[in-house]
Amino acid sequence: MALLLSLPHPLLVSFAWPRPDHVIPVYHVNPLHEGVVPVDMDTADLHGDIFFDLHSKTLPIECSPPFRALNATDCANSEVVDDDLVVTKLSLTVKGGRYGEYGRCNVCLPSGIDPFSHLSCTPGEYFCTCGPYFRPYACNHQRRVGAENITKAFGGLSRYTDTWGRWIQYPWSTWGWPVVGLTGGMWYSTTSAGWCDAPGADPLTCTWRAAVEKVVNKSCSDEQIYAAVEAHDAAHDGCFSRCPARQAHPHARNTSDVCWIYCFYATVLGRDSLVPGGRPLAASKSEGMPLAALAAAFERPFAPEAQGGCPAVPVPAGDAANAAAVAAAARRQRSGPSRYSRRRAAWLRALYAEAEAARLEL
Repeated sequence: MALLLSLPHPLLVSFAWPRPDHVIPVYHVNPLHEGVVPVDMDTADLHGDIFFDLHSKTLPIECSPPFRALNATDCANSEVVDDDLVVTKLSLTVKGGRYGEYGRCNVCLPSGIDPFSHLSCTPGEYFCTCGPYFRPYACNHQRRVGAENITKAFGGLSRYTDTWGRWIQYPWSTWGWPVVGLTGGMWYSTTSAGWCDAPGADPLTCTWRAAVEKVVNKSCSDEQIYAAVEAHDAAHDGCFSRCPARQAHPHARNTSDVCWIYCFYATVLGRDSLVPGGRPLAASKSEGMPLAALAAAFERPFAPEAQGGCPAVPVPAGDAANAAAVAAAARRQRSGPSRYSRRRAAWLRALYAEAEAARLEL
């Protein structure tokens, strides 16, 4: 009897069942020659990708001669991008659904300095940093997939950027920030330390793998998004048609034209959001482009060509795709950073600097 009493009751025995994996569709913009598997790189869910892409549409104004000196960081190499820039849709598997701190990953400069954090790094290699903007630390060794809610990260920026003083001097500088209030979204970082398909990876400790669904040229993706925004405007306000450049050349699209850029944001967010105190309007409101329509425009390039999608860019499949990522990592050790990576790092650095300044004011 004593022996029986010492045994645990069957209903009280607990088991540590493994947590289910998370499978997330993510999007990744980078030069094709860097490899399409995001090793030591950042990706985003659809809404996070929309924010990252739409916030930067004012760069042609920021980087024009009158303002370039004021935005030297933001405009580093902004006028040049790699010829093989692509957008990749991937299926990201996060083992156990466990996440760590988000890493801001960029290619180390030939000088051995990370263009984002200014920490020392190995020239030509992707380098990830975590922590606050003013107190970053290297985190390539982090195994877990990093995750950042961009509403929490950048949602408070309006108090810093949405001012009449700033609007009077540089009205275009306030147009991109309200996008985060409309889209929300997540950014993810995936390091080589956690890559399950890396040579010799330990299946017990690795944390992620990514399967490529489709790769398209960035230029094709942009054209489809611009066409969707212009079509929405034509059915509601006709802002683009009133631009002098469009009136002179009805079938031309000049994305560097100030009027075109204004109409782009006015269509996406509603004109009230482009002045201080304005807010991005919910998808249920009649003003501004519904988020569902915007998301459909960003997703459309990845549909089959027969359904209006962009042509797929050929890339190695299966194990060869992983081999390509390994080869690209090796090339990065021998070469300098891509022009796109430098431009992206500069943009992110300015973005996080403003976010951190906004937090300090709160």
